[in-house]
Order: sequence, then C-alpha cells, then structure tokens
Amino acid sequence: MKKMILTALVAVASLAANAQVWVGGEVGFSADKSTYDGEKYQNSASVKILPEIGYTLSDKFDIAVLIGLEHGNSRNLDAEYETNFNSFVLNPYVRYKFVKSGDFTFFVDGGFGYKYTHWSKVDDNRNSWFIGIKPGIAYNLSEKVSFVAHVGDLSYSFAKQGKDKYNRFGIGANGNDLTIGAYVSF
Repeated sequence: MKKMILTALVAVASLAANAQVWVGGEVGFSADKSTYDGEKYQNSASVKILPEIGYTLSDKFDIAVLIGLEHGNSRNLDAEYETNFNSFVLNPYVRYKFVKSGDFTFFVDGGFGYKYTHWSKVDDNRNSWFIGIKPGIAYNLSEKVSFVAHVGDLSYSFAKQGKDKYNRFGIGANGNDLTIGAYVSF
C-alpha cells in the first residue's frame, strides 16, 4: 500500500513539475440582416466574451474550462418586434496536441458543455447540453503568447425550452464555425 501511495505521489509531482497555467479566450461579434423580395425585414446582432483558463499537464495534454457570456438582439421590422437574449456558457474540455511543427501546434479539443439562454418577451428559458470535438491550430508568437483558431466540429447537442426539444448532430468545417482567440501562459 505504501508503494502505491508513493508511486501516485511521484506521478502527481512529475505532472505538477511540468504544469503550466494559461488564460485566454475568444471575443466575437456577429450581425446579419434578412431580406424577402428585396425588402429588409429583420436585423440581428450578438456579442460574446468567452474567457478560458487551462492547465498544461504535458507536451500532449491540457485541461481547461471556458466560462462565457453572450448577448444579442433580433428585430423584426415588419412587426416592430424586438427581443434580446443573454446566455451563460460553461464548457470544460481536454486538449490533445498531436503535431508540433516549428511555431505551429495542431490539436483537438474534446469536452462537454452547458448553455443557459434567457430571452426577453419569452416565458421559457432554453437549457442546452452538448458533447463533441473541435480541431484547431495554435501559433506560438512567443514562449508565453499563442494565437489559436478552431474550425469545424463533430458534435451532438440537446436543448429544451418549455415543451420544445431540439436535437442536433453536426459534422463539418466551414467559415461559420471559425473561432479565433489568444492565450497567455504563466
């Protein structure tokens, strides 16, 4: 028993010796308009702030959590109807770094998450859960600063709002799935 405890302590100490804490995240903004037969009938916009904190376990693995907020609005010009929404996002994940070439690192993030969304003028709030993987690339600007981009995903999500339920399975990579962020290591 003492040997097992000692072995576990040595393993934890070796991981801690190589560990490094990093912070960063992503900031995003989107805006769109919808038209029908040349006439604009809806505008919408959103802004999100998605800070992250992570812990480097080894050259291959990180663990991290993203905790973020999103705010947006949508306005229907025909009906003079406007609604706002606020979302809270919690997403813990594991990052596996599989190729390092010079200042570039290719990785995949795998995790699960939760998103709570409240809309003005709507009685029921939406609870969403998701699980999936997202490929990405990091460019190490220096030993302490990295720029990171994700594109695409392989995911499953489930959401419930009142009596409505939503299921989504997604696979793909396109410009709508692109996210860009920065990390600073300590």
